[in-house]
Amino acid sequence: MKGIKPIKIFKKRPKLSEMILKFAGDYINMGETTADRENYLRSAVTAWNIAYFSGSKREELIKTCIKDFKEINNATKEQCRKFEANIRLLIKQKDKHCPDVKVQILDAQINIVDGKERITVASVRETWK
Repeated sequence: MKGIKPIKIFKKRPKLSEMILKFAGDYINMGETTADRENYLRSAVTAWNIAYFSGSKREELIKTCIKDFKEINNATKEQCRKFEANIRLLIKQKDKHCPDVKVQILDAQINIVDGKERITVASVRETWK
């Protein structure tokens, strides 16, 4: 095997944290504190995971998401309407920016590293549908 060198056949894909920031960075940064930004991050992750599905399954998951949001936050109809609009926009952004990424996100957190916020993501590939 002398003289044989490995051939790179896989392109390096961006990290999931980078992809999340690409499709939802502006949304996440609406939060004023790290805790607020982490809440926005959770919504972005929910939208990411819903985007994995299509058609009636996607609509069913959006409705369930809005129902859960209403119950957890004791939200008004107007708050639910705005949240739904944000979720739908995030799904559209995920479809636009990362259409071929078939990864479900299990958890995402914002950690402080060297005084800067960093997103950490745990995921699985091709498991749902």
